[in-house]
Amino acid sequence: MRIICVEASPSTYATLCNNVRHESTIVPLHYAVTSTSDTSVTFYHCNTANTLSTLDRDWLSSPDSRFGSMRGAISECTVPAISLDALIQMHGVPDLLKIDVEGAENIVIQSLTQLVPSLCFEWASEWKDKNIECLEHLRALGFTRFALQHEDNYTYRPAVMDKTADDIIEMLGKSVPKRDWGMIWAKPT
Repeated sequence: MRIICVEASPSTYATLCNNVRHESTIVPLHYAVTSTSDTSVTFYHCNTANTLSTLDRDWLSSPDSRFGSMRGAISECTVPAISLDALIQMHGVPDLLKIDVEGAENIVIQSLTQLVPSLCFEWASEWKDKNIECLEHLRALGFTRFALQHEDNYTYRPAVMDKTADDIIEMLGKSVPKRDWGMIWAKPT
């Protein structure tokens, strides 16, 4: 088994490389995964909590975001960009594609134009429109089976994926902004 870890934040990427330096099955890559055709993009680093860094400035600055109070702690940097399709072309189709990019999941998912066996992405209740955009894109690609996970237990995999995209959209509609979050899982038929 090989794990491809893609990290945009320069400081988090350095930590990742240090943490996996003795792991031959883990490949760290320094990119922001995005749907742009540009070779680099602006990345918003959160100076007080680097794990909140993102491609979506609003994640750290909007009053609608649970992390909107971080607006004074943002620094901008330029990082290399790549699409999911390009990563798949370089490294093969993954068994599981996990997308956790702090509010910019829609930008990442738009860069995928093919089915993968299993995919999950982080959702936050206050980013309902972006969550629905992700679900609609996945549905258009041919993903038909979904599951909703609250919060993020890193070893969790849903035992049953029997929800439709519409079921998940309905569940998201009942979620509480700035409180509820987790992962949405998707599989093709």
